[in-house]
Amino acid sequence: MQTILVVDDEEVVRSVVRDMLESDEYTVLDTGDPQHALRLAGEQPIHLLLSDVVMPVMKGPELATKLLATSPSTKVLLMSAYPMSEVAESERAFLSKPFSLQVLNDKVREVLEEPSPFARPARPA
Repeated sequence: MQTILVVDDEEVVRSVVRDMLESDEYTVLDTGDPQHALRLAGEQPIHLLLSDVVMPVMKGPELATKLLATSPSTKVLLMSAYPMSEVAESERAFLSKPFSLQVLNDKVREVLEEPSPFARPARPA
C-alpha cells in the first residue's frame, strides 16, 4: 500500500482529500504544518507528497525541495486554487483546486506511476 502525505494549512481541505484518497485504498497522513511534514517523512517512507502551494509557514515548492533532499524517491504533486507560475517554473506536477474525486485519483495515479529517476533501467529482452 502506498503512503501519501497531504499538507495543507486548511483542515477542511486535508479532511476531504484524506477521505478521497482513503476511498482509493491509499494510506494517508496529513498535517497543516510543513515542519511536521518533514518530520513525518523522516520517520517513514512517503510515496507521494501532495502539498498546497500557498501556506503561511512554508510554500509547497520549498517543502518539496526540503523533503526530496532527505527522501529523493518521493513523488511530488502540488495543488492550489491560484494560477501558479511558480509551480510551472518548478516543473512539478500540479492539480488545480477545486477538483473531483476522479480528477484527484487520476492525477495521483499518474504521478505515482512515473518512473523514478533512481530506478534501474530495464534489461533488454
